[in-house]
Formats: sequence, C-alpha cells, structure tokens
Amino acid sequence: MKPKKKLILQLVLLLFTVSMAILIIQKTSIKATGIIENSSQKTINEGTSGDLTYQHLVKTYTPGDAANFIKQAGKGTTAESAKWSEDQLGSPKYSVDAYIIEYISIDHNGNKIPVSGVVLIPQKANSMPMLVYQHATILENSKSPSESITSASGQSNTLLGSFACDGYIVAMSDFVGTGQPNCLKYPSEYLYAKSEAANGVDMLTATKQLLEKLKVTTNGQLFLSGYSEGGQAVSALANLIQSDYPQYPVTAAVFMEGPYNMSAVMNNLLETPGGVILDGAAVGSLICAKAIYAYQNIYNWGTIESIFNEPYATRVQNDFSKPNTSMIKLAMDFPKDTDKMFNASFLDNAKTGTASTDIAANNTDNWVPKMPVTFLTSTEDTLIPGSVTQATYEKMLDNGGNVTMGTTQFPLNHLQNYFQAIVQSKGIFDGYLITVP
Repeated sequence: MKPKKKLILQLVLLLFTVSMAILIIQKTSIKATGIIENSSQKTINEGTSGDLTYQHLVKTYTPGDAANFIKQAGKGTTAESAKWSEDQLGSPKYSVDAYIIEYISIDHNGNKIPVSGVVLIPQKANSMPMLVYQHATILENSKSPSESITSASGQSNTLLGSFACDGYIVAMSDFVGTGQPNCLKYPSEYLYAKSEAANGVDMLTATKQLLEKLKVTTNGQLFLSGYSEGGQAVSALANLIQSDYPQYPVTAAVFMEGPYNMSAVMNNLLETPGGVILDGAAVGSLICAKAIYAYQNIYNWGTIESIFNEPYATRVQNDFSKPNTSMIKLAMDFPKDTDKMFNASFLDNAKTGTASTDIAANNTDNWVPKMPVTFLTSTEDTLIPGSVTQATYEKMLDNGGNVTMGTTQFPLNHLQNYFQAIVQSKGIFDGYLITVP
C-alpha cells in the first residue's frame, strides 16, 4: 500500500475509533460527561411533577475543597462558634460529585413549571442516607444553591463540607423563580409554604430519578432540615410528606430558626420600632418587603402602589422583580423603620384584614409530626424570635407531636447562628444512622 493511502486509512480508523469511544461514553456515563441524556428530555407540559428534565455534573469536589468551604462558613459566625463547629465536623472523608438539576414542580396556581436545584453525591461505595435541605433566604440569585455551588461560600458549599463529604446525599431546591436561567422567568414565591413544600417533595422525587440513572443506592434513611426560610419550608415539606407521600418515610427532621407562625413573625417585622438590624443591615425591612412583594402577586392584593409608599413601591419592583440586586444596594434601598414602607391602610389589612388571613395561610405550626422532629433556636435571635419556635414546639407537643426542643451551642443572632445550627443538626442525624453493607 502506498504511504499516502496508508496514512489516510490510519486517519479514518482513528476518527472512527474516537467517534465510537465518544458514543459509548455518552450512552453509558452521565457522570463522566455531564451531558443530558435524550431519554431525560421532557417538556414541562408532557411531564408530571417530580420529573427530572435536566442534569449536569458541575464538578467533583475533593475533601480539601470541603475543608475550605467549612473555613469559609466559619467566617460568618464568631471565632468561638467556628472553632466548635469545625471540631464537631472533623476532617472531610469523601470527594463529592455536585450535580445541577432541573425538574418539574408547580407554582401557586398549580401550573407546572421548571425548578432547579443541586444534588451532592459522595463518592462512597456503601449505601448512603439522604438529606433534603431547604435553604435560608437568598436576596441575590448568585446565592441560590445551584448557582452558588461554583463559589466557596454558598449554602450548598456549606452542606457539601458538613454533610456530603461525610457520606450523606444532599438535595437542595432553589425554589420557584430562582436558580438556573430557565427558571428565572417565573416570579419568586418567597415564604409561600405551599409551593416550598411542593418544590421540596418534587426535588426529592427528581433526585431519586437521578440516583437511579447513576446506579447510586441509598440506605433507605431520609432526613429533612432547613434554616430560616428553610425552617418554615421544611415544616411544610414534612407535613406534606407525612400526609400524602407514605412512600417517603422520614427518619428524622430538624427545623432551625423558621417563621413557623408567619402571622407572629410578620407582625414583629411590621411593628418593631427601628426595624430588625443585623450586622448593620436593615434585614427586617428586606425580609418584610420581599415577602409582601411575593404575597401581593400570589394573593392579588392590588397594585404595589396601594401597598408600598414611594420611593419603596418603585424600589421593590426594581429590586425583587429579578433576583439580581446586590445586598449592598438592597441595604441602602430600605429603611430601618419597616412601617415607613407601607400605606397605613395596608398595615391595618395585614394585621386584621384579608391580608392577615392570607399571611396566616402560610403558618406551618398547625400539624402534628409523627416523625421525630427537633427544633433548634437561639435566645439571641431578634429576626425570628425564640418565642416563635418555643410556641410552635409547645403547640405540637400539646397535640401529641413527636417533637424535641433545643438551643444552639452559642447564643448568636440569626445570621451568625446558621453554621453552628447546621453542624448541630448533623450531630442529631448522625445519632440515627444505620450501616447497610
């Protein structure tokens, strides 16, 4: 054979071999390629709630990465709390595969929409427990779980460094209207308990589909937890699972610093003189404005101008219609005195009128847990006062609920308390772990 023809034949064979190798990899390993399988492509209209429509392997994080995430989380609390938390966690054990997913869930009207989230899967041979974690309030979309996983200091990073690197599969929904670009065209349903619960159970269903595709097995244990907004959301989720999803038995749950009684929390935010200030920011005003903005759309309370005084009517439209306003700008845009933002007539409506009834519909303290539930709170939390948690605990206990009350290791404010609460919740869950060969 002539040298030229021989070279051409070799090139053809090489290209064929490479093409076949790529095809085989695409068909046999989602994990290796991080691409979407054709079989998982479903339109929202064709699918049902909980259907997995997209998955992508973002990155495999090492134990060293996990240790760095924990160091970063410690910067948000006191030195004493950070050291205690790191000591409790010990050294990370496993590398973790981080997947971004999209799945079908519902909005407040019951319409099927895409919602995104992140799934953290340890590289561990044995069967693993699963944690569904409901995240705390985010004010910038870059802080949503599926977006912040690529940074060093998001909530998903903290869960990776505390739970996933120690052998827990972790699933975190972004909730309606935040997360991946495909989901941002839908309005946020912030602190709306019904969709937070639906998003959580659909995230669980979609995660199980992903694990089945990856041939990853669990040990059958399911844990639920959430902080702040996530505390309310996980209470709603646990109630929904207990009443409607017996196929998902919950081993234990921890509710941390949540507004379980939205009526009490909103009244506190509306009436507290000077607002609720944390670390120099008017956090109470921000939370109040964001919640009322979301509820105004969900419950059709009228125009923004009929609720907010100017310049705040314009500001809430600009700042919350798309979740990309920086925290610095938000802190400058809203007053310390929360009541200055609202029309007097709306304040009355929020306390005693139809708006009050709508707010109360998001209370998640009116069910009786059969699963073991532990409440965690801090005596120094002024944003979600410990009295709210205590009242919820007592109400559920009096009704026969399987509940326990606890306080976090050090008495810190709402922002500082987050990391140590996560670490304490892990200690609680570790006490339930079983080993499956």
